[in-house]
Amino acid sequence: MKKDAGWWNDFFPLARPVFDRISQKNTNDLVRYVVAKLDLKPGRKFLDCPCGIGRIALPLARRGIRATGVDIISSYLDELARKADRRGLKLTLRQSDMRRITFDRQFDAAGNIGASFGYFEKESDNRLTLRKMYQALKPGGKFILHLTNRDWILTNFIAQDWFETGRTKVLQSRTFDYATSTLHTTWRFIADGREIAHDCPIRLYTYHELLTMMRSVGFVDIEGFGSLQDEPISRDQRMMYIIGTRPKRA
Repeated sequence: MKKDAGWWNDFFPLARPVFDRISQKNTNDLVRYVVAKLDLKPGRKFLDCPCGIGRIALPLARRGIRATGVDIISSYLDELARKADRRGLKLTLRQSDMRRITFDRQFDAAGNIGASFGYFEKESDNRLTLRKMYQALKPGGKFILHLTNRDWILTNFIAQDWFETGRTKVLQSRTFDYATSTLHTTWRFIADGREIAHDCPIRLYTYHELLTMMRSVGFVDIEGFGSLQDEPISRDQRMMYIIGTRPKRA
């Protein structure tokens, strides 16, 4: 697979320890929510794109759901394959850019989960990721987009902070470009006396912008929530959970 110059190629292998900070309870709660909202039952087919190290795909496979995981980071897919093999779980894995998947009406449900949207500088490329997910769904299939709420970020903006995970100290410095609605974060990973810095620009969206984008690619019956308790989206809710459906008929 040809490697492009995207910032994600070098960033995510370095950022792998960050995922260890996510609690099992947080994951369990999110998986239950996804299963309920997408009406996932054993035997149904789910597309997890991007899948990362399998936070969602593995628990779904354990429930008997036929999960396909797509990610561009080969080390993540290798780790996920090992985990699935150790646990005796069957997963289908593909290495691909989100914009390049070619599935056509194959899945009962799909998800872009874990603030993995808005990576691309061109607005048309971010919209393309939604179009590709739409095309992957069977008629009547449901899609969930789970991402950070722009309004919450601006209300609670923090220019700098840091945390530790294992033996790695992580420093983050942020600026926000109001002209493009892009959050620019410089991540500094410090471990064993070495420091590596990476810049990560992510386009942040409001709920109304995402409604427009999802409708433009064909989704209907779109609902948005600000929490796993289905609270309304507002500047007080950090995350957004947006669910749309591919029509049963064109």
